[in-house]
Amino acid sequence: MIAPQPQPAVAYLRRSTDRQEQSLADQRQEISRWAGANGYRLVGEYVDDAISGTSARARPGFQRMITDAAGGQFVAVIVYGSDRFSRGDVTETEHYRYLLRNAGVTVHSVTEDFLARDGIDGDVLRAVKQFQNRQFSISLSQVTLRGQLSAVLGASDPGRMAPYGYDREVVGPDGAVLYRVRFLEGGDREVRDRSGGVQAMYRKGQALHKPGKDCTTRLVLSDSARVEIVRAIFRLCIEGVGFKGIAAELNRRGAISPRGRLWQFTTVKALIENPVYRGDLVWNRRTESKFFEVKQGRADRMKPTLRSGRVAKSHPDDWIVLEGTVPAIVDRATWDRAQVAAANRTACAGGRGKQAGRWLLSGVLRCACCGQPLWGINKRKGRVAGRKDVVTPYYICAGRARCGKSVCPVPSHVRADALEAWVLAKLQEVLHADDDGVTDAVDRFVRGVREHRGGLVDTGPLRRELSQVEATADALVSGLDPANLAMVNARLTKLRKRKEHLQEQLRSAERQAEGVDEASLRRWATERVTLLSEICRGRRDERARQVIASYVDRIVVDPRDRTGILVFAGPTGGGVPGQKHHDPPRGGSQVAPIAGARVEPNLRPRGVTRVRFEWGLGGDGRWLRERSADRKLKRKRRVGGRIAR
Repeated sequence: MIAPQPQPAVAYLRRSTDRQEQSLADQRQEISRWAGANGYRLVGEYVDDAISGTSARARPGFQRMITDAAGGQFVAVIVYGSDRFSRGDVTETEHYRYLLRNAGVTVHSVTEDFLARDGIDGDVLRAVKQFQNRQFSISLSQVTLRGQLSAVLGASDPGRMAPYGYDREVVGPDGAVLYRVRFLEGGDREVRDRSGGVQAMYRKGQALHKPGKDCTTRLVLSDSARVEIVRAIFRLCIEGVGFKGIAAELNRRGAISPRGRLWQFTTVKALIENPVYRGDLVWNRRTESKFFEVKQGRADRMKPTLRSGRVAKSHPDDWIVLEGTVPAIVDRATWDRAQVAAANRTACAGGRGKQAGRWLLSGVLRCACCGQPLWGINKRKGRVAGRKDVVTPYYICAGRARCGKSVCPVPSHVRADALEAWVLAKLQEVLHADDDGVTDAVDRFVRGVREHRGGLVDTGPLRRELSQVEATADALVSGLDPANLAMVNARLTKLRKRKEHLQEQLRSAERQAEGVDEASLRRWATERVTLLSEICRGRRDERARQVIASYVDRIVVDPRDRTGILVFAGPTGGGVPGQKHHDPPRGGSQVAPIAGARVEPNLRPRGVTRVRFEWGLGGDGRWLRERSADRKLKRKRRVGGRIAR
């Protein structure tokens, strides 16, 4: 008789923290042994390291496994235990088991034989076991939160990153100082002994735990330079300097912010509002627990399901405040005066918060001086008694607005209405996409795509880099030296993650090349050209920004000589779909792909890549126009309060 061929299967490995007993290596070994003994051969593995199993959405390896199951490359998923597969509730876990079952994939457990069992006994046992897995996480969350609350009520620091200007000391049960932890600007930490000498350095992400449960932690003053910076911030605030002005002054002095970057007004605002600087230990200003929250001093209130795992601000009545338990950097009177000064400035500014309107060119505008994006802002000036304020829209440099002149020395105030009108006119000009030319523009686009059908995405560089990664990994394994085992393992882990990323990109590119048909292209192009006409007639919303981002790669303005350059989207030569080159604004992509293709094409004709422009002052106010290629722009100089040429 011929022995049956082993069936293809994949392993799924997960652990919640790097301190867990069941390491990934142990799981891998047991899964491999079980697969060989039960007629399976492992063709791959999916790993989520140091990621909680309470939610499937936060596990990239798990989500990739669910997606790949539809390809038919394996018939089974093998886990060490059901809690490695999921610690979510029964509804979520069974949903993903259902998706795998529809793809012809069965879930097996090394330690539990009922996971793949059919019938009522299997259904009942799975539900009960999953309930137990979920309850373990819920109970652990409650115990952890209670432990944090108990530590805070005992005047022990809860263990987050120490506020700027403070270090964290670890004290033994006998009251003796064991060591001090200093947080550096880049996120690294120094461990110092009692005399102040550096004992060890912990990089960002490395775990540093207390030597025992009986040890406590407390906040102490850091080096004098940091303490003086905090006092200077409060002093400037009381003198009437705004958050942005304080950030600009700190950047001018060369001071490094807590995160290792330039100071921003948001960092200054958070520092001034923190009660720790007046000597109070404050905890629970925001809730980060997954299942429970602190209410009225108790840690046993369950969060609603929709808020599970979400970070939210807590009501001030639920804050835990211990007065006088931290060394104060400023006295209470100084702290209170700073709060009044900040509130008065907000009241004078009308209490305006973030802009609610949509700025058409957000996400594509960049400053040539500092590389920062440009923000939209409404400026009020030219007031007339008895009339409404004159409001004028501008685009300004975000780097200068957040961090001051030290980042961007030249202000870049570009009239938003003039720039938007010129960009829209230029788009209609190069696309021939006015109301009478929609059909011609769409036909041109479809013909260009059909001529370059194989050029949607060039997979050659992806394949070459994938081959290089595999060759590098083989070379490391073949020349493995036991003395360098830790370093080689770290390097192999990075190569494996890079390989998985490249493989996913390659699969996406191949699906993309097969998924575009002429009907989809025509519908996409017709919608875009039609929406462009609506934008020219005044439409302003999120959809309008997406349309502009599909045509325009970037607009770079140079405030030094009041010039700029408009760069169209897509590869040079145009007429074929192309990926965006600029980073989208925060909050997600600003472009919408063709259905089934996962690609955002462009509609511009061949030969049109970029256009230069200039702006300045004229007889009727601000002006903006295209710059001639054969004319040099004269430098402007200010004479008697006006611009002279």
